[in-house]
Amino acid sequence: MKRFIIGAVCVFSLLLFGLTEPAESAADKPKRGGTLTIGTQKDLTVMNPLIRTASTDKYLRQLMFESLLAHDAKGNIHPFLAESWEISRDGRLYTFRLRKGIKFHNGQEMTAEDVQFAINYTLNPKNGAYGLTSLALVDRADAVDKYTLAISLKKATPAFLAALSDIQTFSVIPKGSLKEGASKPSAFPPGTGPFRFVEWQPNQRLVLEPFDGYWGTKPLVDRLVLRPIPDNTVRFAALRSGDVDIIERAPYEWLKQVMEGKIKGITNSAVARSGFRHIVLNMAESPFNNKKLRQAVAYAIDKMEILHAAYFGFGEPADQVYPEGYVWYFEEVRAPRRDLEKAKALLKESGYKGEPIKLSMRQGDDQQTEGLTLQSQLKEIGMNIVLENLEYGAYTAQQRAGGFAIRFSGGGFELDPSATYGSEFMCEPDPRKRAANASGYCDKEMDALLKQAEIEMNAEKRRELFRRVVSKINDDLPVIPIGYAPRFFVSRDYVKGFTTDSRAHFRNFGGGLTHTWLDR
Repeated sequence: MKRFIIGAVCVFSLLLFGLTEPAESAADKPKRGGTLTIGTQKDLTVMNPLIRTASTDKYLRQLMFESLLAHDAKGNIHPFLAESWEISRDGRLYTFRLRKGIKFHNGQEMTAEDVQFAINYTLNPKNGAYGLTSLALVDRADAVDKYTLAISLKKATPAFLAALSDIQTFSVIPKGSLKEGASKPSAFPPGTGPFRFVEWQPNQRLVLEPFDGYWGTKPLVDRLVLRPIPDNTVRFAALRSGDVDIIERAPYEWLKQVMEGKIKGITNSAVARSGFRHIVLNMAESPFNNKKLRQAVAYAIDKMEILHAAYFGFGEPADQVYPEGYVWYFEEVRAPRRDLEKAKALLKESGYKGEPIKLSMRQGDDQQTEGLTLQSQLKEIGMNIVLENLEYGAYTAQQRAGGFAIRFSGGGFELDPSATYGSEFMCEPDPRKRAANASGYCDKEMDALLKQAEIEMNAEKRRELFRRVVSKINDDLPVIPIGYAPRFFVSRDYVKGFTTDSRAHFRNFGGGLTHTWLDR
């Protein structure tokens, strides 16, 4: 039996993504026109949309380029450039029906041969494409006809659709628009996105304009100017002076005043769950190869106090990496809650005698405040935590060698849980040479769960496997989830309609800069 996504699902997705104009009251009806200037923390690096597709490069390119599928803020996969798909019984053949009439920025119609070209370019190791790893299981991609693409996999993988819903894997560009090995082309190839490329002056500005032939909801502004301003304070000052209209990563120290209305003419948009914070315990070495001691730490910590101390009163505690409401969040799974009496009892059972334990921290980071707060909390149950400040190179080298005892770490989550949990919690060959498994955790049952979940095509069975994975993490405690450190966009009050998602994207499912307008 084949699974086929058509009809109502596609229509529902179009409405969600804003491909039809939203209803507006007369009072808040968007205005068209004007130039919107955004202050960004970083600049674009290269004009090849298939390499360096993470961080700022990805966020900026999402305005110009698009993926085969899309995902919403809860992690659900939706049709996009492909309007439907079929999956063969054995899970190895995916057949995509492309939306007809989609134009590239040069006026050329998108066809299956263009998607095939982008995939093959990504799979060619000479090109250095970021999505090579995500497409590693692709055996071949074939243009069956003008609007039909068949992708054959070497083996079935349930994570494949998620990979196709993000330009981090690849975006669709015209056939032949990039030469092999062209890591730094002099211009962008045409995309299918709502904005088209106008100019890029490195370290000064990136200029985009709406694409008149865009297939979905067209942008409301006449021009986007994105200015890299690395310093947070300088970026905020540029907003206050009116040099820019909106900025990302607003400095925490100013946000309280913005929220309390003390800085007139400025509003904020929170990215409440953008940065996941957790504690990593080195399970391969003493003292945290002792489960009782790990449990004592977990029951001793006050997550809210740590977050509020480090992030100026902002932050949201968490029990797992995926936020509540996301498709891979498990409501029934909970991490240990603060219980000092239980923590003291577990500490005693562990055999700990007050010997010093180093907490490794990176210099010039939020970890300084996190570390001081954790040190104080663990002192309450009788633990002797000594803070160790390291410069960046020494800090990362220590992590890779497994030479730490306890440390804070940041990050986020991938669209598919195999990518989120697999590398971090599967056994590595040598705990003294760590790649992704920072804690040195190695458990045969966990490995079996993760390997089975990686190939399980039944959605319900796969969800149960990952529920067990998350539950086991919170029981074995190689890491202790703390919570989310928010980011903020801050804008002049005439900027209307801007929304973002948990990853602080400039363009997201049904929102972002494509829906932003100027009321002036």
